[in-house]
Amino acid sequence: MNSSAYFRPSAIALGLGSILTLPALSIAATDADSPFTWGADLRLRHETISPVGFNKETPTAYRGFERYRTRLWGGYEFNNQIALNTRLMWEGRHYGQPASFEPWYEGGVFFDIFTVDLKPIATLPLSLKVGRQEMKLGDGWLVFDATPLDGSRTIYFDAARATYNLEQAQTAIDLIYIDHNADTGRFPQPLDGNVEDNTEQHETGAILYLNNKSILNGGDLDGYFIYKHNNPNETLGDLRENNGSSFPSPADTGDIYAIGMRTDTPFNANWQLRGETVYEWGTRNDRDLNGYGLNSRLTYQLNDPLKNALHVGYEYLSGDDPDSNADETFDPLWGRWPQWSELLAYEWQLENRIGEATNLQRLNVGWEAKPHNTTTVTLDYHALWANENSTRSAAQMLYLNDDEKFRGHLFAGWIKTKLNKHVAGHLVAEYLMNGEYFAEPRQDDAYFVRAEVTLTW
Repeated sequence: MNSSAYFRPSAIALGLGSILTLPALSIAATDADSPFTWGADLRLRHETISPVGFNKETPTAYRGFERYRTRLWGGYEFNNQIALNTRLMWEGRHYGQPASFEPWYEGGVFFDIFTVDLKPIATLPLSLKVGRQEMKLGDGWLVFDATPLDGSRTIYFDAARATYNLEQAQTAIDLIYIDHNADTGRFPQPLDGNVEDNTEQHETGAILYLNNKSILNGGDLDGYFIYKHNNPNETLGDLRENNGSSFPSPADTGDIYAIGMRTDTPFNANWQLRGETVYEWGTRNDRDLNGYGLNSRLTYQLNDPLKNALHVGYEYLSGDDPDSNADETFDPLWGRWPQWSELLAYEWQLENRIGEATNLQRLNVGWEAKPHNTTTVTLDYHALWANENSTRSAAQMLYLNDDEKFRGHLFAGWIKTKLNKHVAGHLVAEYLMNGEYFAEPRQDDAYFVRAEVTLTW
């Protein structure tokens, strides 16, 4: 384990120093005449997961830890066309379990946003954002998180994004170039000097994304083309370093092309349909790629005082046919984040990599309500299957049954609250009744619980 796994007061002091300056920053942020804008937040989490790997007998099956993340951001408008925006991030952890982990992980201190914004350009309805930035296209199914190994402390891309707005046609056209490093060693480098992995390969790519709001009369109709090139970050034993621990995770290589469509439209005051489908081709890890994905949800709003809503959803992610020379595995591209399950984000590495959902059929039914104007409650049930009995590597095949494809029953509940613009939080709990897709002894039921409080200035 590298030095980042050990507690050093200097890094903790640097992170907490951001918090101590918050009163002054909040005053600066209220000065409407100043070209400077400032803000900060503090996120406190406690998480419990068991058993990681679906085997309660392993020494690292139970995880219990706290996460402390603080961010300090600022911007400067040179004029009404040019602005600079930055955000400094620190997150440390305290591990209660497992005992083999160092109790304190001091955390990285670095900029997770560092952009130059230009708008408009040459009197055109064109804007440009260049540098380290966050992006979410559509619902984030394929483009949301380029740093999946750091567990949501950051979700940034190193990219350039040009947006052209056709106002009369109610259409926005995004052209995006991505050049993302596999670790945090690129400018702006970590202030504490520690370099960590945030994904397994160096990634470059291009995205053409069109969003129209006129054709479906109040809904979104999107079309897109995505290209992604993977260049492996070679490390001894494919070991990655992040959050105070080392873990194996193989890199991808090759070129992936994807073409897709998305819609999110209301039929009337009660019914709304959301759907997205994509076809992928190219090469991945020296095999021809031929993948497919579908994600959909139908929602019924009761429009009552409690804002009750019912939804049903279906998701299909193709799996690799073991009898084929090609690779039919759906690739989530930059969508490796817990889109519908915090628990399973940890478990995908049994057959693939952290957060890399694929080879899946998911049937979902759920309910949402707002019992108070500050609070939303959501309950969900997911029935889960695999399409194929296949994994990323031959070694992982030992985890699977030969012909069982039912993954299990997943139950999830959320309570989200936002008391005001300064205080928010949530409580989430998930429980998986395991199926027999995995072989013994990896059939134990599993759970995930998290409590979070966020303070924003």
